[in-house]
Amino acid sequence: MPVPASAPPAAATAASPRPWLFNAPLDLLVGCGAWSLPFLALVFWLQRDPAAAASLGLAFYALGLFCNNPHYMATLHRAYHTAGDFAKYRFFTVYVTALLALVVVLVHFAPGLVPWVVTLYLTWSPWHYTGQNFGIAQLLLRRAGAPADPAARALLHGGYVAAFIVWAATLHADRPSGDPSFLSLGLPDRLATALQLGGALAFVGLSAAAFLRLARTLPARALAGPLLLTVTQALWFVGPALATRFGGLDLPASYFSAGALAFMHCAQYLWITTYYARRERASPTVAAPTTPRFSFFRYYGLLVVGGIALFIPGPWIASRVLGHDFVDSFVIFMALVNLHHFILDGAVWKLRDGRLARLLLGRRDPGDTPAEAALHAADTTPRHHLGWLFGPARAARATRLALAALLLALAALDQWQYAATTRLASDAALDRAAALNPADPRPAYRRAQRLAAAGRNDEAAAILRDLIERHPRNAPAQHLLGELIFRSGDLEAALAHYDRMAGLFRPDLAIATNRALLAADTGRPVQAAERFTEALRLAPHRTELHALLGDALLAAGRPDEARRQLELFCTLYETDARDDTLLDRYLAAGLTLGQLLREAGDLPAAAARLQRTADVAATRHRFAPAAAALNRLADVQQARGDPAAATATRALAARAEGYARAP
Repeated sequence: MPVPASAPPAAATAASPRPWLFNAPLDLLVGCGAWSLPFLALVFWLQRDPAAAASLGLAFYALGLFCNNPHYMATLHRAYHTAGDFAKYRFFTVYVTALLALVVVLVHFAPGLVPWVVTLYLTWSPWHYTGQNFGIAQLLLRRAGAPADPAARALLHGGYVAAFIVWAATLHADRPSGDPSFLSLGLPDRLATALQLGGALAFVGLSAAAFLRLARTLPARALAGPLLLTVTQALWFVGPALATRFGGLDLPASYFSAGALAFMHCAQYLWITTYYARRERASPTVAAPTTPRFSFFRYYGLLVVGGIALFIPGPWIASRVLGHDFVDSFVIFMALVNLHHFILDGAVWKLRDGRLARLLLGRRDPGDTPAEAALHAADTTPRHHLGWLFGPARAARATRLALAALLLALAALDQWQYAATTRLASDAALDRAAALNPADPRPAYRRAQRLAAAGRNDEAAAILRDLIERHPRNAPAQHLLGELIFRSGDLEAALAHYDRMAGLFRPDLAIATNRALLAADTGRPVQAAERFTEALRLAPHRTELHALLGDALLAAGRPDEARRQLELFCTLYETDARDDTLLDRYLAAGLTLGQLLREAGDLPAAAARLQRTADVAATRHRFAPAAAALNRLADVQQARGDPAAATATRALAARAEGYARAP
């Protein structure tokens, strides 16, 4: 739901009869997100166990039929269900819809566009969630009778935007992405950290200032809903972002597109659209005397069936009929249906729409303007502009029921296919799933995973090769096959495999790094240096790549360039030495760099580097490299004409060697 207008419509200035849409418990729980903390805590706790995590994935996929998918249909129902609304939003209901339908077809035949579409979707999703939270907060404030206060609105809006920036910086930070279809901006670590911390502080400060202003004119009870929504905004955005940055929490780029957050957002959306649909039917200014009374089950049933129609038939037709990779097709439909939803939602759910404002704000206005009344009076049900199918004829009714039954059956089949392709599925279920949809890569991939885990690498590799022959752009299968070839010890074959991957996929850090490592391991230091340089272009602030590039340059006979890369690596590590996994590489780089500096004739710099390396190694109780650094330091001191210092340093090295040999 987008941000409401700063001022209410002229006709909607009367006091609100009550602040809640349904009742306080439901509105606070679902509409304001009171369930966020316990629900997220439960989900994170369950995800610690792989079996429970797989079951949780099945549960959320099933919930998608009854919550996530219907929430998209709720916007379509708002935009399409009367001729007046259809005409009012014609640019979106006709032209934008047609354009995105063409994009769906285009992306299926131009797979290079998939990452761009997915990245736009994953980046826009948290902004959409933010807009909905802020819009509901404004709605509740205005229903509670809050006077117009542009300053308070601007402060609160700024706080919500700051929370979005915190997550956006986390999403596009320079870190490994678990989604091969996501194009991260690769924000430098320092910039991402500044945005995260600055955004968190701005969120707290701006939100607090907004509520202090609001508290001057509204009682605490009226602020309960908006305040809870602001806490929800923090739990959805600021908390996970900071936990990812400082607490070691690993969240995928698709964090907002599936699972607990998506479910809560969609439930929140259905909460408010159901209220609107009910009030719309009850409003004499909109509903004709013959319009049936609002039925939640009829309305919700339409949303469920319509949501199925939006998401499920498309990927099945593209895969089962046209042979397209089912998972790839599902991602395309998911991304583009969401983008259509974001655009259309931004147009239709605005409180500057007088009729919408009256229904959601509970205003007691005599009716629409003459122009609005003329637009809506004649066409209050879908049958007036959606043709015979939605008409009263018995054949039309039978056709609608048959289509609904067909869609429900397809949804049940899709649910079974999903369950039959998880890690928990049996071999027999995987066989049936593969027979049901040969273009679904998941059964073969799951079988290969199981064989690889059991050590049957040759059988797993054979399955993956067959899968890749049919779906060459299946990134998980390609990466797993590369790993299996590497495990087999055939480094030349592994290098050839990653070279083929580089030609298939967009520039990818994992592919570039693996190609560089394999080139180095197969005695191709020049190629290794070129590929590590390519990897650094993709992730310029990935510290360890400088060390790897330095080693490759040294092996290629370019010591001056190697020295610069190793110096840069050591400086970056010392500036931000949080990653203990790089400690051994840092100590090795320090030893190599000390030797290079000595060979270059810079004995003071060599001594300083070796001393620093020895100090870090001893502090971390790595006594073997500490002894090696001290022995080399003694050699440098001897070369500088200081035998006394060299003797003392060798004594320290001997002591470190003794510590290293101690049990």
